[in-house]
Amino acid sequence: MSTVFEDQKILNEISIQNRQVFDKLYRQYYKKLFTISYKYLRREEMAEEVVHDVFIKIWNLAGKIKLSYSLSGYLSRAVVNASLNLLKRDRITTVHIELSECDDRENETELNDAEILENQLLALEKAILRLPGQCQKVLLMSKFDKLKQQEIAEQLGISIKTVKNHLTYGYKKLRENLEHAIIIVFFITIVYRSFLY
Repeated sequence: MSTVFEDQKILNEISIQNRQVFDKLYRQYYKKLFTISYKYLRREEMAEEVVHDVFIKIWNLAGKIKLSYSLSGYLSRAVVNASLNLLKRDRITTVHIELSECDDRENETELNDAEILENQLLALEKAILRLPGQCQKVLLMSKFDKLKQQEIAEQLGISIKTVKNHLTYGYKKLRENLEHAIIIVFFITIVYRSFLY
């Protein structure tokens, strides 16, 4: 398991145009990031575009990135954000394509469901960003990086009890800040499973 320090060294190498390090990073994370994006977009070409764009930004901006948690988590969040942005930007095009393929009534229901889900995901992201820094970091490391509590404690130099307290507080605040309980279930199950690939 790489540390934040080791991940920052990878970015430093990429910032001086070390193509070998960049290619290794690409091969290591491409499949995982594509899977994450595809779960949002459900179109291979769009998911590929998102992942390629994220890696291009890493290549061009590596020297400006300062990690507060793992590179894996950073890449995952970048792909999630880019996928959501693409959904918003291409909503009209997507609706047109779906209308030509589906019954008008069924498509209207699917579109409403997609909008509801997107709004829930955006609300979840905002709720996470409102958490205190250390609490937010622990939550992301637990769910996005799949780190065990012991590993989080070691990386952050805190006790396991503190990690547990952060997770308990984080979930409590998410429930308070989100109107629909279903988003919590979504976060714990569907999103978490997407990071197992």
